[in-house]
Amino acid sequence: MAQYDIDVLLERLRALSDPEYAAFNARLVPCDVASTLGVRTPALRSIAREIQRNEDWRAFLDASRAHPLHDLRMLHAFVLGGARCWIDEKLAGIEAFLPCMDNWEVCDGLCSSFKPRANEQEAAFAYCLACADAEEEFRKRFGLVMLMSRFADPPFAEGTLRAYRRFRHDGYYARMGAAWGLATLWLHQRDGALAILREGLWDDFTHNKAIQKLCESYRVSDEDKALARSLRRGRAKRT
Repeated sequence: MAQYDIDVLLERLRALSDPEYAAFNARLVPCDVASTLGVRTPALRSIAREIQRNEDWRAFLDASRAHPLHDLRMLHAFVLGGARCWIDEKLAGIEAFLPCMDNWEVCDGLCSSFKPRANEQEAAFAYCLACADAEEEFRKRFGLVMLMSRFADPPFAEGTLRAYRRFRHDGYYARMGAAWGLATLWLHQRDGALAILREGLWDDFTHNKAIQKLCESYRVSDEDKALARSLRRGRAKRT
């Protein structure tokens, strides 16, 4: 496989950099401001499509996987998620990338780009279940977000709910992923999501954060929001 000239791509990214956005994004992600150029997501997605169509995307993935620049890791996530290849190769690429993942934006960027086709769903579902049960924070978040976004409906819904019922983790971004996921699952599997809250299966932070996310949704009825608020714990229940 030919080597990918990452320096040429870096020059292109520098030309698209936005220092003010870089500083803002470094606080939001968070990451070291020195490790991000502030290239905006639409531009990165556009470049990702070019790489997938016109370049040796496998060589790009090899060159960018562990690069310290946040923008390149985002680009890696978009290229990998949308690459046209067999599911075994896709999952192997994800497996290689997950240990390099150190923030929620890269994690969620990969999830948003990975859309398993009908004949790939069984394999992808099994892999995401294993990730949701993992100990590593961003591997777990990846599994939870994928299950919520791609496997919330039958025939996978019950397995997804069981994975959420098993959730236990101390990491902030894993817990935020679980809370966001449960609030979204409420729209697909209301009774199952409600049971998780009623049974008190999670720690107080994740439990209350899921209720907050649910109450912020425009797609949840006022009645269901009132029901969710009644299940808040501790001081949060009295607000």
